[in-house]
Amino acid sequence: MAGILISLVLLTFMAVTAFYVLRLRHLFSVVMLTGVFSLLSAALFTNLDAVDVAFTEAAVGGGISTLLMLGTLALTRRREKVP
Repeated sequence: MAGILISLVLLTFMAVTAFYVLRLRHLFSVVMLTGVFSLLSAALFTNLDAVDVAFTEAAVGGGISTLLMLGTLALTRRREKVP
């Protein structure tokens, strides 16, 4: 029963994070929240006993992708243009 509760809490945090990723215009905040989303999904995979998938998600999604997006952000503007 505790595993289901932890999964629901993680899914709720992931939904809130995804909502804010879609709503924000400050690109640094979006990059950081996508990293948080990746780490939350890694925690969810760990809770579901898929530790190998969780490790890959944490390394690639939370680590390398975030660094690549931050490097790209250093070469571009800080805020999204208003349409």
